[in-house]
Amino acid sequence: MATTSSQKLIRCVIVTPEQTVLDTKATRVILPLDDGSRGIAAGHAPFIGRLGAGQVQLLGVAGGTGAETTISTFIDGGFTEVGHNEVTVITQHASDSGSIDPSEAKEELEQLRKQKAVGDEQINALLQAESTARARLRAARTKNKS
Repeated sequence: MATTSSQKLIRCVIVTPEQTVLDTKATRVILPLDDGSRGIAAGHAPFIGRLGAGQVQLLGVAGGTGAETTISTFIDGGFTEVGHNEVTVITQHASDSGSIDPSEAKEELEQLRKQKAVGDEQINALLQAESTARARLRAARTKNKS
């Protein structure tokens, strides 16, 4: 594979209400859309999408060590805008995927599975929380495999 310096880069910005979590360039970005993952590279067609809980992965990060440098950031959903070689992710919460403790993520999911919900609103909220907890656990397990 060619080095990052010879490939076109795409800017990725991840923002929460509190701060800009990440602002860097990479050769590819993988987004956890609500209906599945989508890879983005320079020159990708513009679009706006709804994000599900999961990892935003930046591959071939600019300024890396020469090898393919990857950054993974866990988000709990949100929205993305892709256009003009830039990806903007807007989410309520974002954190480094490497900081997720697998045992804590597993415990969180187990606690959610024990909860009961009554009524559509509570059921939907619990299902969303379980979905996010499963995505956190997947992110933690993926981190430990690498």
